[in-house]
Amino acid sequence: MTAVDAPTTLAEVESRIRAIVAPTGPHPVQSEAERAAVGGKLLRPRLVIAAAGEGADHDAVVAVGAALELLHVALLVHDDVIDGDDERRGVPSIAGAAVRAAHEAGLGAEHAARLGLTTAVVSGDVLLARALAELVRLDLPLGARRAIADVVERSLVRAAEGEHDDVMLAGGEADEQAILRVLERKTADYSFRAPLELGAILGGRPAAAVAALGEIGMRMGVVYQLRDDVLGVFGDEAITGKSALSDIRAGAPTMLALLARRDAAWATIERHYGDPAADEGAAARVRAVVRGSGALDELERRIADGADEVRALIDAAPVEEALRCALTGILERCVERAR
Repeated sequence: MTAVDAPTTLAEVESRIRAIVAPTGPHPVQSEAERAAVGGKLLRPRLVIAAAGEGADHDAVVAVGAALELLHVALLVHDDVIDGDDERRGVPSIAGAAVRAAHEAGLGAEHAARLGLTTAVVSGDVLLARALAELVRLDLPLGARRAIADVVERSLVRAAEGEHDDVMLAGGEADEQAILRVLERKTADYSFRAPLELGAILGGRPAAAVAALGEIGMRMGVVYQLRDDVLGVFGDEAITGKSALSDIRAGAPTMLALLARRDAAWATIERHYGDPAADEGAAARVRAVVRGSGALDELERRIADGADEVRALIDAAPVEEALRCALTGILERCVERAR
């Protein structure tokens, strides 16, 4: 059994997450941060565990896996604020829940909306603070701690840049390179590249292996996000836990939309893509054009081709066979997932 499949290690990560976010006082900011941190897929810890291998400091692997998952949740909380999403993982987002509670307490609409946004932003800040504090407490040699800090700093800065550019490009006609940069910066770096690099650092792997795993992570992250873009329009909300209207209403600059724009039929539904008031009827018309344009089929081909490229990188990586098998298994889940 490889490390990535060890349920005991993942269970320890879950326990560590709960311990990190356990409220130190009766404040809604802390309780909401705790609520948001529970129930994820633990993809990033799986990648850390896989790349670390069997010889790494076990407690450090658990701590880094837990910290990365909390950094991810913090970014999701802030992303929900930016996108105006009221649900996350099938339940009210932090902002959505706070607005409802404020209304029930008798606050006016403007005050309730402001409180909802504030609660979400500062709850995300709490998660960031606790995740970074967990990393600072690592009992590792200074060189390893500095290497970890460099990776975390780079990936979070890139995530911020990607989030900004995602909003900047929304509703426009971004080119493929601009969209790929958003995919790499907003998601692929912190969610895939960084976990594999951090695991490799914890495992004491040579620089060539760290670099190879980082490239695998970046390419795998792009494939993951392309699948996410499909699910953002065609996914089953009961499975994804996210609205299938959000990307349409936001005019999200996705590869799927770019490919569909090349068809003349796009002009018939362009007004809906980026319309905050788009309803299910408008979404159905957008989906019909996306299918009819061949964009969905083309994106599926690109996902398949991207997965093949990642498999080739995995085969060529200077790592043990057990890690190759673990990475291949995670890749298949990224390609075939429904949530």
